[in-house]
Amino acid sequence: MSIRSTFETQGYVAIPDLLSATELANARAAISDLIEETAFSERSELRGYAGKSLSFCSLDSDFFVQFEPGYEPSEDRKEELELHVRKLMNYDREHPALECIAYGHSRLQPILEELIGPAPEMFQSMALIKPPFIGSEKPWHQDNAYFNVTPLDAVVGVWIALDDATVENGCMHVIPGGHRLGALKHHHDKDCEILQDRLDPADAIPVELPAGGALLFYGMLPHQTPPNRSPDRRRALQYHYHAASAVRIPTESYDQVFAERDGTPASCEAARLAGI
Repeated sequence: MSIRSTFETQGYVAIPDLLSATELANARAAISDLIEETAFSERSELRGYAGKSLSFCSLDSDFFVQFEPGYEPSEDRKEELELHVRKLMNYDREHPALECIAYGHSRLQPILEELIGPAPEMFQSMALIKPPFIGSEKPWHQDNAYFNVTPLDAVVGVWIALDDATVENGCMHVIPGGHRLGALKHHHDKDCEILQDRLDPADAIPVELPAGGALLFYGMLPHQTPPNRSPDRRRALQYHYHAASAVRIPTESYDQVFAERDGTPASCEAARLAGI
């Protein structure tokens, strides 16, 4: 089966060796550098909201470093910071090694063009990290629930393992073919997540990847990562791309597009506005 046919049938495709050994080492070092440079810097500030994780937010850009829930970073314990980081957001222009992967990567770019056409546009970057023993769950969701991009099949997520991603340390779990279920109603519980009665987790499979491997998946594919209860760190880069012909539309219009079959708005923003 070709990459495209596998992608269209299953809703995802795994590439076991997307990054070279050098690219992998450089990406790992870049994550560490950004955390060290941002924490307690004069060019960032520590922000937090009631019941939410704390983040060091850049004063020069929209980049931030977020910690695991309940962790309070201390300048006296800077050596432990990296092992409590949950997420880096909007980092694609913050470090050359990560910028090279996001824009025009020699192996990734042709695959994206095969899936969504020429000149795909990168529009979101995240580094998703599960520290040893404490890395928290990301519940079941569809990435398109967070976006206002149409058409819905024009969005592709790229999840790149920087460490071996295993069942034990919180690899990606997906529902094969789940991208054909349509929009599933989301609500806010531990996170923005799909209502429990909308899918059967028994249909899910884990997608283990070696370090340097990647998972490409539709923005409509339900997916989840469990908590890390192992002694092994699990770091991953994630980028979202949309087709060059895709457009972003206002929330009120998107509620008519990302909606369940009865027309009920299903996005994270719709859930927030409804107070659920």
